[in-house]
Amino acid sequence: MTDELTKNMEAYEEIKEELESKHFGRIALLSDGELIEIYNDSGDAYTIAVNRFGLGNFSLQKIGEEPVSLGIFTLCLPSEDAGVNA
Repeated sequence: MTDELTKNMEAYEEIKEELESKHFGRIALLSDGELIEIYNDSGDAYTIAVNRFGLGNFSLQKIGEEPVSLGIFTLCLPSEDAGVNA
């Protein structure tokens, strides 16, 4: 697990109860061990985070679900700009 992910997971755990009571089901953006913003849509959160922090420099956490590390596979997640049509 990377240092960034470890810091972000620890930060999330510290504020987990408060976030779950106020923002359950939304998406938390964390970077450098700090909560940056909360979003309604994971695609929006991802696009904004990549543009603002760059790959590998942030974590997204769905509030109310256990944190999951995808390791290197995180880099395989498509973005809306990747030209993938659903």
